[in-house]
Amino acid sequence: MRFEILERDGLARVGELEIDGVKHSTPALAFIDSERYPAPKGVLKIEPPSKKGKGDLLIEPSGFSTSHHDGIEADLRPAFRGSPYAAGKYDEYLSCLTETSSMMLDSKKFVDSVSELKSGDRLIKPMYCSVMGLPHRLALLAYCGYDVFDSMPLIMAAEYGNYLTSTGILDYARIKDLPCACPACASEKRGKKELLQHNYTEALNELRLLRHTISEGRMRELVEARIRSDPWLVQNLRLMDLDHYDLQELHTPVKGAPFQAGSKESLSRPDIIRWRKRLEGRYKKPDGAGVLLLIPCSARKPYSKSQSHKRFLQAIWQSGRADTVHEVIVTSPLGLVPRELELFYPAKDYDIPVTGHWDRDEKRMVEEMVSWLVESQRYSLVVSHLGDEREPVNSVLKDFVDTSQGSPGSRESLLRLEETLRDHVPAAKSGGRHSRELADMRSLCRFQFGEAGEGLCDDARIAGRWPNLKILKGETQLGMLTGDRGMVSLTIDGAKVIASSGAYSVEIEDFIPKGNLFAVGIERAGKDIRIGDDVAVAHGKDVRAVGVAQMTPFEMELSKRGEAVRIRHALH
Repeated sequence: MRFEILERDGLARVGELEIDGVKHSTPALAFIDSERYPAPKGVLKIEPPSKKGKGDLLIEPSGFSTSHHDGIEADLRPAFRGSPYAAGKYDEYLSCLTETSSMMLDSKKFVDSVSELKSGDRLIKPMYCSVMGLPHRLALLAYCGYDVFDSMPLIMAAEYGNYLTSTGILDYARIKDLPCACPACASEKRGKKELLQHNYTEALNELRLLRHTISEGRMRELVEARIRSDPWLVQNLRLMDLDHYDLQELHTPVKGAPFQAGSKESLSRPDIIRWRKRLEGRYKKPDGAGVLLLIPCSARKPYSKSQSHKRFLQAIWQSGRADTVHEVIVTSPLGLVPRELELFYPAKDYDIPVTGHWDRDEKRMVEEMVSWLVESQRYSLVVSHLGDEREPVNSVLKDFVDTSQGSPGSRESLLRLEETLRDHVPAAKSGGRHSRELADMRSLCRFQFGEAGEGLCDDARIAGRWPNLKILKGETQLGMLTGDRGMVSLTIDGAKVIASSGAYSVEIEDFIPKGNLFAVGIERAGKDIRIGDDVAVAHGKDVRAVGVAQMTPFEMELSKRGEAVRIRHALH
């Protein structure tokens, strides 16, 4: 058996499972094949040794079987469903979820088992889940990292007269007009055989959708939509976020797809929580920006391209104090977005429903973040120019000026903002726009690379026109911020600066990469690396390439196949 992960979206992955030379795309459904419940043609099957065909998963006979097959290399053993009468090792080839019936009643036990199965070398094994894989549950299970499911719950559902859909379970006998055009439903026949064939089709269709969604990087959105029909799924997702954030964050790319944040669970997405944690752990405001200006978000991203923010920027420039003003956008679900980080994912890649009403969780989150910002960054003046966010934010501010009066876009509020900045803020002493550009870039580099990022801006200058800005030291380019990516892309010289501090580095054997770097050539990878990060590829202290990480650092060290770093520049 061979398993290769081809694409990732958090813990979810599209892979290729090869058995006896036959390749199966995952997430996949493994069908129990019997006379009563025949499997469809051309699918992955689970078979005993007596019936095993090429490409099938082999299940070892139970201890109650009269036939014995000594020395067989079984992919699955009877213990994989947690039977107390089938002891023995069960995850030599597949990492298996056991005791599934008890986990259906205990969400805490379920999410803890996910964390356990994703530890050590089991991280890169295909994960097998039996009994649980109903169509509406497949998205959450795949999101938790499961790759292979069996057809047992589909058979059980047909036996009980349950018509399965991607959004829940219906009573087959009560449906007057079947909401499906599969061959079984279109046949106009009603029976257990047709119901089973429909259930098979529905599950296979959902798996096709999952593979596409993983490729698009939008699994979290799909999961948040699917869980609504099953409280057990809601519990699991919320506990995954609460109890196993570190595991999810490790696998969450730093540059993902645009998304809709339309549910309560969106507030606790791993990429959203990471944003807030990075602000609190890494962020420093730009040097010289002594005045905090709190402003609302906009529907258009990046914010500075919106008409409302263009008016804010105009008022700031007309005040003559732009170089000392630090704009920070107040928004849900991110909380706060400093202006210099507005291109960084997910600040320009989310959309939310706007009602004008903030719920209790949103208010508490913003109150805590604003309090942290004001206390940690120590501004000489705080100006609140907010709309719907005004009440929760102003409630935690002590010494501030409110220039919006709840209507930030009105002509009167904009004039009040301009006059307040002109009258209360002294003009910048020196440096001007170029000094502020470098300070903003230093803040962004620190957010992206931690303390190691500040070295990119030492004795450097900024060239270009926003959003495409180069970091230059003399005539040597160290990196470039691009509007499309929203992050600093390093050159080899920039990678040397980062690697000199030991950060964001991949250690390879003694060779120079020709093309992309595969996991087989990696000896060690920095634990600060996340998928999508720029990394230095080095042998010892010799930086030989720079590129974008395609795996987690643990996968880089464990895997023997697969692309680990997509190389941008390499030494010749």
